[in-house]
Amino acid sequence: MVTHRTAVVPADAETPGKCLCGHPADYVIETRWFSGRHSRDPVCAPHVTEVLQGIAKQNARRDGG
Repeated sequence: MVTHRTAVVPADAETPGKCLCGHPADYVIETRWFSGRHSRDPVCAPHVTEVLQGIAKQNARRDGG
């Protein structure tokens, strides 16, 4: 079982991407989902916590919580 599925890494300064709110991304949230899918989501600093909480809810839902 994979215990660490989500990592928050600094965004690449050359290609930062944009957060869903439209601001330049400060971080990239890398998630390895249970289905084997891997996602890389650009996120600005104010939205990191919100996105991580959403991922935690998805994982809890999958685990029956």
